Amino acid sequence: MVIVTPTKMPETVDVPIKILPLEGPTKSKDILSSPDNLGFGKYFADRMFSMEYTDNKWQTPVIKKHESFKLDPAALVFHYAQEIFEGMKAFRQDNGRIVLFRPDQNAFRMNESAERMCIPNFDPNVFLTGLKKLVSLEKDWVPNAEGASLYLRPTIIATQPILGVRPSKEYKFFIILSPSGPYFPEGFKPIKIHVSDKYVRASPGGTGFAKAGGNYAASLKALEDAAKYGAPQVLWLDVIHREYIEEVGAMNFALVKDDIVYTAPLDSGTILPGITRDSVLQICRDLGISYKEESLSIKDVVKDIESGSITETFGIGTAAVIAPVGNLIYKDQEHIINDFNIGPISQELYDTLVGIQRGRIADKHNWIVPVDN
Repeated sequence: MVIVTPTKMPETVDVPIKILPLEGPTKSKDILSSPDNLGFGKYFADRMFSMEYTDNKWQTPVIKKHESFKLDPAALVFHYAQEIFEGMKAFRQDNGRIVLFRPDQNAFRMNESAERMCIPNFDPNVFLTGLKKLVSLEKDWVPNAEGASLYLRPTIIATQPILGVRPSKEYKFFIILSPSGPYFPEGFKPIKIHVSDKYVRASPGGTGFAKAGGNYAASLKALEDAAKYGAPQVLWLDVIHREYIEEVGAMNFALVKDDIVYTAPLDSGTILPGITRDSVLQICRDLGISYKEESLSIKDVVKDIESGSITETFGIGTAAVIAPVGNLIYKDQEHIINDFNIGPISQELYDTLVGIQRGRIADKHNWIVPVDN
């Protein structure tokens, strides 16, 4: 079982990165002029990071034009889904400084995912140095609007052209950047979620703790079902009992009962160890908010929502930070939380973490990493 734990930022070292010239004008000003229309993952910055694994080692990384690349139809990623990725953001703080949020943890988690998927580990210094250089070169793509950010997508795929279930001997590591608008374009509002008791996301001993593409492909059918109820997200239950809450969509899940925050423990190996989750629990400690990591029965949760003892439920993740849940649909029954209003603890956690990211609240844990030192 893998849990993201606090680690020190690797010491800065000289990492050779080849930077190719960029030809042609950038479209950043045109695209960023309407931040409310950015959406998510629709537009991409001019440059990308790329690094190949051949001859049993990672080769010199390159920062070059964002462009398509060719892969043989027999590339192992197409057939056996040997692939991992990360999700993170760059922010433009109120003083104009561009920063990353806990990028060392993304490097750590990506290497843990790589280990599970039989992908060679990489030097975290290469990841962090390459990321900072790439974002620095593309700083004009970091939106200035409230709630907007530059989304960063590091990815590793198996590229060896050979059939047969085996670990690849060749890989491509790339990072692409996408300016993204506010997760809540109409303001911080609760969402509706559907509890899936038919499909499951992960099982013990599987890849649930890894950020692997196959986990997300397996979720699509449940998302289709949720959409029939008008819900954009799925609340996942455990594979054995179909009773204990694990995650909500691509986020961790938490609730507030009797002023205590509850979230599922990570020891099952079926839940992604969220960096935002880890940060929120630290903020709870900072603010004196009690929390417990306990298994949560959906039957008990529904009963406690109806009795009023559960006053808040929310998702925790990179995209939304905190996504309040106001309506939980289970077995065709709707259960409204807090009259579909945002609770005070959800609001305080959101305001505090966003405040740290934007430079409005002191960063006492050294989570913020400036792109340009």
